[in-house]
Amino acid sequence: MSKWKIGFRPFVLAVTTLGLSSLVVSPRLAAAAENSTPDEAAAATVFEHFITRDGDQLVDGDKPFRFVGANMPGLVLPYDYWLGIPERMVLPTPWEQEDGLKSLRQMGAGCVRTWNLPIREPNEKKAAWHYVWGPGEFNEEAFKTIDHLLALANKQGVRVMLDLTADCGDYLGGVGTYAAHRGKPRAAFFTDPQIKKDFKATIQHVLTRVNTVSGVPYKNDKAILAWQFGNEMDRTARIKGFNVVDQTAWQAEMAAYMKELDPNHLIAYGKRFFPENPDPNIDIITYHYYGNVKNWAKMCDDHRSRTKGKRPFVIGEFGLTSDVGAVRAMLDTAVANGTAGAMVWSMYFHHRDGGFWWHAIPTDGAGFVFSYHWPGFPIGESIKEAGILALLREKAFEVQGRTVPPLEKPEASELLPFEDLPMFSWRGSAGAEAYDVQRAAKTNGPWSTIAENLNDSDIAYRPLFSDTTVRPGETWFYRVIARNAAGESSASNVVGPVAVKQVCMVDELKDFSVAAHHSDGLKPVNVANSYFGEYLYRALGDTGESLVYELPLEITSVKLWTWGAPGKAPLALYVSRDGENYEPLATDSEERHYTSNKGGRKATEIQVQANIGPGFRFLKCEWLAKSELDRVEIVCGSNSDRLPLAQSAAKHAQRSP
Repeated sequence: MSKWKIGFRPFVLAVTTLGLSSLVVSPRLAAAAENSTPDEAAAATVFEHFITRDGDQLVDGDKPFRFVGANMPGLVLPYDYWLGIPERMVLPTPWEQEDGLKSLRQMGAGCVRTWNLPIREPNEKKAAWHYVWGPGEFNEEAFKTIDHLLALANKQGVRVMLDLTADCGDYLGGVGTYAAHRGKPRAAFFTDPQIKKDFKATIQHVLTRVNTVSGVPYKNDKAILAWQFGNEMDRTARIKGFNVVDQTAWQAEMAAYMKELDPNHLIAYGKRFFPENPDPNIDIITYHYYGNVKNWAKMCDDHRSRTKGKRPFVIGEFGLTSDVGAVRAMLDTAVANGTAGAMVWSMYFHHRDGGFWWHAIPTDGAGFVFSYHWPGFPIGESIKEAGILALLREKAFEVQGRTVPPLEKPEASELLPFEDLPMFSWRGSAGAEAYDVQRAAKTNGPWSTIAENLNDSDIAYRPLFSDTTVRPGETWFYRVIARNAAGESSASNVVGPVAVKQVCMVDELKDFSVAAHHSDGLKPVNVANSYFGEYLYRALGDTGESLVYELPLEITSVKLWTWGAPGKAPLALYVSRDGENYEPLATDSEERHYTSNKGGRKATEIQVQANIGPGFRFLKCEWLAKSELDRVEIVCGSNSDRLPLAQSAAKHAQRSP
């Protein structure tokens, strides 16, 4: 229904191409590209050497290689979902991958780790994000995602540790799924000859692949730091009681096969247990740090002492803590004792349609996985996001023996197209802390700033800004400026002329300042957001609670997002011309049902919408049952001499009880 294109709509976007002209590269790489053929330019890299192992050290040429980096699972996977919302189960675009790698480069991160190549369940419909459709059957289009990642990693100067499957965390398909294709129990993955052959087919497909973007065989790609069998390859042992020794034998067999196919790259141990006598073909020992954060520094010393003289030690994951001091103590220890690397869990990047991708929400509290977004934002204060990321940057340069450089100004962002309703988003710029929205009557200005210091982490998966200060019949041009502590970016592209037909008042329910009135029992909530589509704010109410909006223009339509019980209308809507006499509004609704991959918790999203006849300026939302109102969009279409919407909202805030 075209009249409802007022939500997080699928903007019509140009296809992102992977061209050198769109990338920030080093002077050496730029010179190499300028003097090369197109094919040679595609294969250009800032790296001179493979990372190798010398005893218990990683080596880049003749120099030690040490790093502080991050896990960024979204670089090869679809959104690491909680509720499996279909439109988010997509592979990243090259633009998104580049944004993530630019963020890591700005942080000084020497390495990024991916997480699992999903395999389809035997009875599951093929999806675009399944890398493996079945034993020996591969999705070529999905593998092009890794091609783009490696081409970009070579240009941005970030090494990559690639996981091939998952034991723990295989809900997108992993160890148990390989076994299921042969009708065998999960533990058979490590012992059954046929299943081992199936996994070797995946290993062969990956390690012998030739990159379709750069033309470089994976085995010759210097951006690859190491292959890892899979994520936490000890779940079967821990949960099913499987014999650890047998899995160690499995890893030795797979490592030998991988070295045969690709002698250039290192292999990282794929379990959290420590082998006392590492297999000759396994180069890196990893361990993951969670819980008991005060003990991490001691653990790091112990783990380094156990691997010293044997293998380089890497903290493959650490996180889920707001204790900046304890993280500092652990990283100080790692820098001092020769630990080769440490990678935080986890980071995500900007979304192609504006804002960020999320891996749960920082405000969810203890026990929930969360994601960091560079350079850190107020929404992440509860997990000390900005402090943690600043610390990682400090230690990333320290472990390399380098002085921390000044932050760089953000690049220009990209304003996404929109038409007659000035509600829009922009593709964020890596490292930007905030944005200014500017408007002009002519394409070349003069420009006026109509909103400043907006951050793109406060709204998830929806338009970032709505201009409520314009009126139907006016024509405007728009652009965006990104900023951080280092300064302002150049201006974005210009969108316009925008011939305004409607304006939209948006309430994300962060508080009740947009409403004219709300009942006393209504409460703003910002917890357990993973079970609410990862949207950030909601209003929780029970039967009889109400929320009233007053608009300076006539309302033409309304759309609300709510979360409640399936099969029950969460809200009744009423409209009024004078704010005194209300009449019921007929609505349409649509339910979407989700099941969490964590504990099977169910959630129902109910979208309520209605068209409204002429003359109505007041909207009342009345709760019919306990539910949570997630977002309100009120579209106005008639002209008026009353206050601009922004001023009207400020007036309402003063009147709110």
